[in-house]
Amino acid sequence: MKYLRLIPALLLGAMLTACNTTKKLYEAQEYDQVIQRLAPDICDGDMNAKHINMVAASYHKANQADHERIQALKATGQPDVWPEIYQRYCNMKGRNDALKCFPTKVKKGMNYVKLDLDEDMTVARNHAEAFLVAKIDQLLATGTKENGQEAMKYVVQFARTNKDNPNISRFVKRSSLCMGDAVFIGFGNASDFTLPQEFKANVLAFDAGELPTYNTFLTEWDRKLFIMYSVDAVVDEVKISPVRLDEVTFNETNNGKTVDVTDHSQNKSVTVKGHIVMDCASCSLRNEDEPMYLVPFEVKSTFKNDYTTIRGDREACSAETLSRLNTKPVPVPTDESMLMDAARKLNDLIAAELKK
Repeated sequence: MKYLRLIPALLLGAMLTACNTTKKLYEAQEYDQVIQRLAPDICDGDMNAKHINMVAASYHKANQADHERIQALKATGQPDVWPEIYQRYCNMKGRNDALKCFPTKVKKGMNYVKLDLDEDMTVARNHAEAFLVAKIDQLLATGTKENGQEAMKYVVQFARTNKDNPNISRFVKRSSLCMGDAVFIGFGNASDFTLPQEFKANVLAFDAGELPTYNTFLTEWDRKLFIMYSVDAVVDEVKISPVRLDEVTFNETNNGKTVDVTDHSQNKSVTVKGHIVMDCASCSLRNEDEPMYLVPFEVKSTFKNDYTTIRGDREACSAETLSRLNTKPVPVPTDESMLMDAARKLNDLIAAELKK
């Protein structure tokens, strides 16, 4: 029985603590936190007059402050104000949405009006994105570590403005490449196919000037350096087609003479599929459960040789057939040589991706 009497006392204490905390938040002008704490309960039917009055006051004061700030920012005419303008419109819309479930009588008593901010938000977001894209590109064009760090701050702001913008991952990648002390480029084979030892060497054999010049790129891990950024090309699948010989035979005639013409085609291909993982462990936008930037790839090495043979009178051949008779069958490349060709193509693809 003693414990049963204790439970209501504990609940009452918790409620008083919560009320006291909310009051302190209101006094500290943390109006959004007040709304976040109390609005769900009012939506669920809690008609505590003090809570309703506190939410109403928080709602109007916060909206008034945002409105005045938006007007002041617009008056400057500066392009860099739009990200903040957009965020303040988002704040106003968020508050409005939080209170729309209130009973009609409560909304009327607190002078709640549904705000139509969609057009204002679209305009603000478009201006904000235009400014952020230009600013980030400007900073990254210098290629310096300091500007890479500064660009990342704007990228974080960009992600808050529109996390679905396709430029976000590209900007994170470029900023990170600038920020690091060095970039490690590695290779891995996750397929069931045993690649030749030279395959990795060909993938990582970058020519002078092939990689961007704004950072140090390493293909061997250097423990003396703080490697902030890593780029790994991982092979997932290797397919080698059997040699195929296609033939088409037809007849040609000329001045009563005939000839059988056969067009031959030698074919073989090697396809290597995988993904490039670009991982920045200390990037603020990185999802802990996923690599920061992933690019699937498919590189192919193809062999195709066409030649023509005849059986019969050569004088019966057309001019086109005669021109093809100079082609001959050639030895089909080995699997290893075609894999090396695919490795060089993957090398070019990695270099191109790092320059984007």
